[in-house]
Amino acid sequence: MDTFQNITDMFLSNAHNHRPTVKAVAGHMKKYTTAYEQGTYLMMEFEKVDSVTGDLSLVDEDITVIMPADQISGRPYDLRYRAQKLEDTYCVKVLSVDSVRKIVYVSHQEARMEKRPEIEATIQQYLDTQTPIIVKGKVLKIQTRMSDGDFVDTGVWLDLCGVGIPAFVYIGNWKKTYTETLRGKVQYGDIIDVKVIERVERKNGMYYYACSRKELVQDPWESQELAEKYHKGDIVKIRCISRRENNWFGEINGLDDIQVFVEYPSERHQFAIIPGMEYMGTIYYINQEERSLKARVFQALSLEQLDEENESTGISEENIADEEREIENNTEELEQEAEAAEVEDGNND
Repeated sequence: MDTFQNITDMFLSNAHNHRPTVKAVAGHMKKYTTAYEQGTYLMMEFEKVDSVTGDLSLVDEDITVIMPADQISGRPYDLRYRAQKLEDTYCVKVLSVDSVRKIVYVSHQEARMEKRPEIEATIQQYLDTQTPIIVKGKVLKIQTRMSDGDFVDTGVWLDLCGVGIPAFVYIGNWKKTYTETLRGKVQYGDIIDVKVIERVERKNGMYYYACSRKELVQDPWESQELAEKYHKGDIVKIRCISRRENNWFGEINGLDDIQVFVEYPSERHQFAIIPGMEYMGTIYYINQEERSLKARVFQALSLEQLDEENESTGISEENIADEEREIENNTEELEQEAEAAEVEDGNND
């Protein structure tokens, strides 16, 4: 795995994963001519991006170093994202040196294409022998598709080891629990660890590596913190993630990786359930073995709003006690219905 680590150190670095080795020794043209003649690599951070061409540049004393836009990843990029290109540190090869004009042209694409065959051969060797392999990848974009009139996240495209190897993490392989959306959880430039599963051939002759992240992250249902911090009857703040016909799903503040099954408000509480909004509710069922956490909401307010509302409307501990008694009664009814269903299934058998 030293090969992957060494190349990852060379090709994967950005503002979020910064390391001190950026430029070679500043100054004379000799370092560029030597790198050009010997084919060695330089590490560079660029200072400016051209608003028309997308070229990156920096000034090293009296020398201007330019990386053309198509030499970043092999083709011109969308100029709307040009500012992102200044966040990265690049491993580059020197393409040409103009000693008279004191201009040096470099290429990140050339450098990574030289290393790509070596990395791919090693990955394939691990896959052929069914040996687990974990590598780093740079997030390129979140893939979405249209479903029932809404855009739905389906996964993340990566650049494995920073050398241009395409990879994809399906949203179902992002973590051990259900993932409704990837927005806010990952963004362009993030460096993540993934397990390579297989090489997928596409009909157009292209290919990518299917990867998974869920084996590398903790299962939140197995967390000791969950058992210690959350109990039946606890009042919590729940943010709505998505709506279904008979219920909705939410996240408890501080427990982002576990989705909460939430019932719609009873007739006694008339307020809308809107994705993104926060509500006050009570946990009425929690079972780590079943991986189940259920709640009912009684206030369409944030904690700050709830404090203000308490002062102005006089919501008291008695009100909350009434809510808890109602939830307790409903829970007993659900348990009785479940027991009756089990008896009926047994009779049918």
